[in-house]
Formats: sequence, structure tokens, C-alpha cells
Amino acid sequence: MLNLPPLLFQAKYSIGMVDHLISPEKPVVVSRINKIKISSRIEEDVYILEDGQRVIITERKTLERPDEIDGVLKYNPEGKLIWISNKLVEVFQERFNKNSLRELSEEISSNWKGHFNFHSEQKDDDGSVIVKGLRPPQIGSLHAIGAHWSLHKQPATIVMPTGTGKTETMLSTLVAYSPGKVLVVVPSKILRDQTKNKFITLGLLRHLGNLYTEATNPIVATITKRPKRVEDLKILEDANVIIATMAVLSEQSAMQFANDIADRIDLLIVDEAHHIGANSWITFRENFKQKVLQFTATPYRRDGKLVDGKVIYEYPLHSAQQDGYFKKISFRPVYEIDPDDGDIIIAKQAIQQLKEDISEGKNHLMMVRCKNIARATCILSIYNEFGSEFNPVIIHSEEDESEEALNNLKSGNSKIVVCVNMLGEGFDLPELKIAAIHDTHKSLAVILQFTGRFTRTAGENIGDATVIANIADQDVSYALERLYSEDADWNQLLSEFSSEAARSHNALINFLNSSEKLDQSVEDEQIEISHHLLRPTLSTLFYKANSFRPKKFIEGIPKGIYIHRVWLHQESNTLYFVTRAEPHIRWTRSNKVKDRTWHLHVLHFNEDQNLLYLSSSDKSSKHEKIAKAVGATEIVSGDVIFRSLGNINRLLFQNLGLQKHGRRNLRYASYAGSDVATALSISERTGSIKSNLNGTGWENGRFISIGCSYKGRVWSREAGVIPELVEWCDGIGEKILDDSIDTRNIIANVLIPEEVTELPDKVILSIEWPIEILRQSEERVVIYNGDNEKSISMIDIELIKTDKETNTIEFCLRSDDELWGNYALTIGGAEVFKVRRTSTDPISITVGNISLPVEDYFSDYPPLIRFVDLSELDGDLLVRPQSTENIVFPEERFEVWDWSEVDITKESMWKDGAKRENTIQERVAQEFIEGGFDVVFDDDSSGEAADLICFKEEEDCIRFVLVHCKFTTAQSPGERVKDVVEVCSQAVRSAKWKWKFKNLGKHILEREKKASNGPRETRFLKGSKADINKFAKLMRLKELKPEIIIVQPGLSRSNHTPEQIAVLAAAYSYLKETIGVDLDLICSE
Repeated sequence: MLNLPPLLFQAKYSIGMVDHLISPEKPVVVSRINKIKISSRIEEDVYILEDGQRVIITERKTLERPDEIDGVLKYNPEGKLIWISNKLVEVFQERFNKNSLRELSEEISSNWKGHFNFHSEQKDDDGSVIVKGLRPPQIGSLHAIGAHWSLHKQPATIVMPTGTGKTETMLSTLVAYSPGKVLVVVPSKILRDQTKNKFITLGLLRHLGNLYTEATNPIVATITKRPKRVEDLKILEDANVIIATMAVLSEQSAMQFANDIADRIDLLIVDEAHHIGANSWITFRENFKQKVLQFTATPYRRDGKLVDGKVIYEYPLHSAQQDGYFKKISFRPVYEIDPDDGDIIIAKQAIQQLKEDISEGKNHLMMVRCKNIARATCILSIYNEFGSEFNPVIIHSEEDESEEALNNLKSGNSKIVVCVNMLGEGFDLPELKIAAIHDTHKSLAVILQFTGRFTRTAGENIGDATVIANIADQDVSYALERLYSEDADWNQLLSEFSSEAARSHNALINFLNSSEKLDQSVEDEQIEISHHLLRPTLSTLFYKANSFRPKKFIEGIPKGIYIHRVWLHQESNTLYFVTRAEPHIRWTRSNKVKDRTWHLHVLHFNEDQNLLYLSSSDKSSKHEKIAKAVGATEIVSGDVIFRSLGNINRLLFQNLGLQKHGRRNLRYASYAGSDVATALSISERTGSIKSNLNGTGWENGRFISIGCSYKGRVWSREAGVIPELVEWCDGIGEKILDDSIDTRNIIANVLIPEEVTELPDKVILSIEWPIEILRQSEERVVIYNGDNEKSISMIDIELIKTDKETNTIEFCLRSDDELWGNYALTIGGAEVFKVRRTSTDPISITVGNISLPVEDYFSDYPPLIRFVDLSELDGDLLVRPQSTENIVFPEERFEVWDWSEVDITKESMWKDGAKRENTIQERVAQEFIEGGFDVVFDDDSSGEAADLICFKEEEDCIRFVLVHCKFTTAQSPGERVKDVVEVCSQAVRSAKWKWKFKNLGKHILEREKKASNGPRETRFLKGSKADINKFAKLMRLKELKPEIIIVQPGLSRSNHTPEQIAVLAAAYSYLKETIGVDLDLICSE
């Protein structure tokens, strides 16, 4: 008995290699052994095999094959037989030399006809396979492909969970339908090589009984280099199957051959098709007019781009679990806000799980997932420290020894692999059963793909999968928030989300695919426009209409405009089409030189509103003829259009246009920035008509941009797919028809920017870090004072004084009681505004990767000055509300406490490293502790979020209270404005924390860590670090109800001044308007 090695023909081409497996590795019976004379002195044994083959096994390095011998073999150093030469390989080589592989590949394709058997596996009641065959998702998708091709030519998408047999489905498609030359495109080199090996052997099809033994294997080409000339494409003509990565085909230098490649291919198969959203790849794929098949585990890319193509078959994840193709997933959550501690806990738990699995005889491996190379290197050191016996290895794109590390993993020499997205797609190693996720996937697409690596059932001694992740700090979608909750059942949720993702994808694809194409001919075949790629900007005109006759739109098309593509979606009454114009070129009389202008038009009729929306990229016309051709009666214009600005909070205009009365050359004027104030003044004084408005604001908790024109148009800076435009139009239309929206009130309450050259004569409420800093995470902003550095969470910006004569505001940076630097902001002069350092020592700031002196940073991004009338000074721009008449502080917000046992001139419990008694903070903290609050945290000192931060779990919500305390300068309450201004300033500055709860958790833990290095053991007056983790978890389940309280015993409820109330009212109004939170005051009687 001999074990013949596989007989493989290989040939090199300029851009790759072809492989053809003539015969697989197989055991053969030796009938007898004869001798053959090689030369006068050399004899070799000839093995006569049962099938008639005659082979020589030699000990020589080389041996020329005698004509009567079929093949010559020798033993390699590992003791395995390898071919030196073989008659069949030489036949293939001869055909290759004669350029006749193309004919051979056609012969092979013809050979497959009638050799495929459509049958599926059968299982008994216990789930054991009793008859081999294709799995349900494989046979189901195979029939769906045949059905689709019998009627359609459009791209088709197959949705199958990772691990259910996509590759075998591709192989079955190849031999069952003999579609011609097949190009298989994959996202990575690893997947390219795995796919090549599958196609060379035709995978498991013979073993499953779906392919008869005598069927010939295909000639498989692997593209490894980008083509540089058309002659390089010869390899495509000689093969049955061509395997390539998306990168090698869609790179710019290869794009010039896209049409030539498409002409040589009959079927394009895209594996892991959620990568097809890349623009360069879309451009390449659009050249294929032949059949296109797309396989994916999820219909969404991680960047949200769409996998187009009609979904002709979807095998849900829950079906894969029920049918036994996936192992169950055990999710072990770690909850640790501190990321460094979280990494160590994840590693320890994952290593412990690996030890337990191995002790139970399971052949398990662990994958450690990191977001980038730097993180992976750092995390590797943790696993080397706690799990060195498992020989951890690292794999990433820049690691020269990645292949060796991968081999160690496959051989079992290493049990832990730390990777950077290297093993996520296409990597087939069923022993991977533990996933330690140090940097979580923020995309459902990636999660669905990633988990397939850990749930496969193939392999020996394989148990259930375990996923370990830190769930404390997840900036993720609702779906992933549920997935990363503590008691999440991944088996159920992944199934649910997989189906929801497919359904959501199908909704968009169904809209596009159910859009009827109305144009019958194509004037310019060189320019193909796919409706899947249309992303109009959100913009529309409004027309009254009682009916919709979309197919009559052509009657309104002006002369000289050519219709290129037209689609109609009947269900939503939406018509969209692309037009082409060729305007005259003024600088030449030649008829051969032409300009081309393309435009997209969308018409949508809302029957309930009796409105026709007309959106067009051509803004030079109202397209009234087109509108009336489809059923419009009149355009909607005038003041009602400004209703689109209704229900938008803190609306700030960027520009405003006025239509004036009077002379012809002064009919229109446009104003931008601070000139908007002038425009509104002119409008009110002269009766000019507001022609257009453009601004930003907040609507439904979302920052938006919006513009509108008196003539009837509303627009946004955003763009979206056609269904999103339709939804946006319907929403704007609701406001246009809403008679309760008074446009006069909208304009009256808008924020107006105004350039100033001197300081306003106003009382300053607060000075704050510029918004550009507040948008950053605290750890990304660091202040340096010589060798001393502190994050912005430890630094305060404080007002010192104002000088009206010099138009200067003096302020300082302070850390606790230590002054870091003094600065002066001056308004006016040649530089408009400037910030200069007035102290001696230079201070620098680092924001992300940018470092520069603080005064230079502030000269670009000045501190925000807020006044008690709610106007704001941003550099030389004063942004003020139109009306401040309604700013009041409600009487019911006063709460009187007894301060008889408290020294109201002493605010802080801790000062100069010592604890103080009878302070305001101690009295307030005790009240919250006795009130049953779970956490009372002393955050007092520079960089504070508040003096006290308090949390309490209620039955239906979480109370989250920020308490700001301030001492008074006298022993008894009085009428001092200063007693109110600073504490109100602190309250206003703390508004940001409502939207940054996870950052507040980090802030608390960072402050607690630094406190442990000082005289006090902890800042927690009630609760602990573990409680912060608990409340961060509870946020996922319960509503967070924030409260902001100021405490000033120096203020009297019965004896206060209008000036004090004005300051309180300003702070109250600001908090109510921006974050919707009331301001409460605890004071004296």
C-alpha cells in the first residue's frame, strides 16, 4: 500500500499563478514490484499499482522519467512521498506552453454537466447526520440562485451566518450551473488562500455525495499582483475560477482594466460582501453586466454603507443555532470603568476560562481582540505576565513573524493569539472558542461576523464558546448596548439582531428594487447610473396637489434636457430620475466640444398632506412645469415656509437674505455672521421681506442644519438615500401645514451674533473653557506647567476682573489653591481680539496631538464669557437673544434650611490638607446621606464637576444630583450679588455633565485615584468605586433624572435684591432651555 501525494499542476503568470489538482492524495494498492534499467549501471524498482499506473520511488535527488513510467516519486526529509515528475503534469505543461489551457478549462467546465447531485443532508431525531449532503442553508441558497437566474440578471445577495458553509455553496454553484468563468473576490489575503484551496479540491462536495467522483477539478487562478497591461489578463482566460482580493482589483492602477476584466468573466462572486460599499470597489463592480452573486453574514458594512443587490436568500442566525451549526455562546461581562484595570481583569478571567476548558479535555484556543497595533503590543505584555505558559503570540499586518505565529497557533504550541482585526473574517480555526475583547466592536456588522469565528461546531473536543468583554464604557448603538449588558443572552440577541439587520437592509433594498425602471433605452451605454448609489442632499420645494400622475412628468421636461434614467416607487408615490444637459460652450464655436451637466430630481407625493415635494440638484429653477405635469396646482411659498424653523431650540442664523423695497439695484441684500443683526433690524424698520434664512440648532435632541427661502425651498447640509429624503420631506411638510407655529415668535427668540469692539456693559455670569475643549474627552486635554502636568479635570478657569477702559477681561488658570497662570482677553484693535499671558511662567496645552502655548490656543479658541442676560461673548462676537423679558426665577425653587449649627463663611470640608468641621459642604452632604442616597462624592477643588455628586436608585429612575456650594463673606444672609454670581456660574458650567455620564464616571474615578495619594483616604462620603460601576450599568436600564442645586446660605429668601434674582434667573433660564433641568436654590430664610 502506498499513499500517493496530490498531483498538482502549477504555472506562473505575470500577475499570479494557476493551480489544477489532477489527482488528490490517495492510498493505492501495489500489485507487484518490477525492476527497470535506467542506465547501464542503474536500476530502480517499478511499482505496478492496482489501477495500472507504473511509478518509480527513487532515493536520488533527480531522475528523468522513462517513457513507459507514469511518474517518479521520492521521500522528503519528513518521510512523505513527493512527485519529482508525472506524465499528466507534463501533458498539462505542454498545453500551457502551447497556450491551450483556455480550451482545457472549457473542457473541464463541460465535464461538470450532469455530475452534480442536488440532495441535502438528513438527520435523525437526535440531530445526528444519517445521510450526507448539503446543509439546509446551502441547498436553500443554491435553489434560490437558480430561481433568480431564471428570471433576473440583477445582482443577488445571499445572507448566511459565518460558519454555515458559504464556500461550499459557491462550489456547488460552479459545478451545478456551469456559469462559465467565475471571478471570486475576497477582502483579505488569508481568505484568498483559503478560498483557493477550497476551489482547487472542490471542497467537500465529493465527500458529501453531491459531486460524482469522475468530475474534473477546475483550473484555479490566484491574482497576487495588479495588472499593468492588457496582456496580463491572459490568466483570466486560462482558468475556470479566478480568486483575487478587492484591493488588488480596485486599486487605481488596476481600474483602467475594469472593463477588460469584466469582458472575460461570466460570473462575479463577492465573498464578505459587506466590504462592497467601498467607493473604489463599487466603481469596479459597476463594470460587470453579467451575473453577480454576493455572500455575506450581515447586509451592513461597519461604516453603514449598503450591500446592494436583491436579497434572494437569508438563513437566520437562530436557525443555524437550532440546526446545530453553532455552539452556544457564554457571555462573561467585566464591569470596570478604569480601562487599565479592565484590561487586567479581562485577561485574568479569559486565562482562567482557558485553563478550565483545557482541564476538561477541550481543545480550545483564545483570541484577544485589540483595535490597533499599539494596543495589541500593550495587551500582549499582560498575557505574557499572567498566561506565559500558553505562549501568547501577536498577529497584525506589520508583524514580520505573523505567519510563524499563525502556525504556532494552528499546531497548538500557542494557545493565545493577540490580534488586530486579523482573524475576524475568513479565518477558519474551529478551536478558537474564547474571545477576550479588550476593544469592543462598535458595529453590529462586525459583531455578527466576529462571533462566527467562535461558534463553529467542526473539530474534535470542541465545547461552547465564551466571550469576555468590559461593558462599563460602551459608546455603541441601542442594539450593541443590549448585547453588552450584564445579563445578555448572546445566543438570543445575536439571532434577533441578525434578523433585524437583514430586515432593515431589506427595507431599503426592497424600496430600490421595487422601484420600476421607466426608461426603455440607454442613449449613452458608457455611463451607467445605479439608483443604489444615489444620495441626494436634503432639499425640497413644496407644491399643493390633489393627485399624482408620475408618468406624465416628461411633459414638463424643458427642451434640450435629456432623460437618462427614471425610476418609480409606486407604494410611496416617489418618482426619481436623472437628466443630462449639454449647454453651449461660449469660448468655442466647435460642435465637437461639449459640456455635460447632470442632475437628480425626486418627486414625492404625500396623499394625506396633499403636498408634492420636488427635490432637485438643479437649483436654478422651481421646475414648475414638471410639478404641474404630475398634478401640482400651485407652489407653497411665503411666510409659511419659515415654519420649517419651528420647534428648533437655540436657533442660530449663519446668514439671512432680505428682499428690499425701492430701487431695482437694491432689491436684494445678503447678510452673514454678525451682519444678521443688521438684517433683522432692517427687516423690522423698513418692512423688507426675509428672503432666505440659514442656521443651526437642536431638534429632538439632535444638532441639525436648516435653511429656507421665502420662495418655497427648504434645505439641509445633510444627504441621504431616497427613502431618507422622503421621510425628511414628510417631516418638514408637517411643520409647514402646522398653523400653531407662529413665524414671528421664531424670529423673536433667535440668537443673534454681533461683532463688538468693546466690552459689553453687562455682569459676567461665568467664564468657561471654549467649546472646542469641552467637546473633547478630559484625558485628551492636558495642561503643562514646566515639568508639572495635569488633565483639564484638575484645572479651573476663573474670572479675576474686567476693565472697561481697556476692554480687557482678566482670568487665570488654577489647580486647587495653586495659581498656574494669569491671562488677559482684550477686545478691539487691529487684531479684533487677542489673549496674552500676564504671568511670568509659560503654560502650554495639548489637545489631542496638538501642543502650543495657552495664550496662542486661546487666541484661536477664546474662553466663552457668559453674561447674566444669557448673551455670550466668543472672542469679538457677542451672541445675544432677541428677548430677555421672560427670564425669571420661580419662587417655588427657593428651599430654606436651618444653618444655626454651621459656619456659613466656611465652604469646604477639606482645606490645606486638613479636615474642617461645621462647614456648608458637610451639612449638605449629611442631608443627602440621611436622605438615602447611595453615592455622595466630594468633588470639591479645581476642575470639579460640582462640590458634591450624588446618586440614588429609585424604582423607576436614577436621581443624579450636582450640588454647588458657596460660602458667604459675612456671618448673616444679605444682599450681596457676589454671593450669587460664582455659585450660579458653577451651576451653568456643570450643564455639560447631563450628556456625558460615562465621562463623569471616569472623572470621579480619576479624582478618587489622585485623592488616595493625599491626606484623605477617599473622596467618597457614601458609597464606593463599585457603586459608580453599578450606576453606570443601571443607566442602561433606567432613566437618568439630573438635578442641579446651588447652596448659598448667604442668600435670603425674604430679603434679596433684583440684581441677585437676575443672576439666579439667568442661570435657571439657561439650564432649562439647554438641558431641560430646573435649578433649585437652598438658602436661608
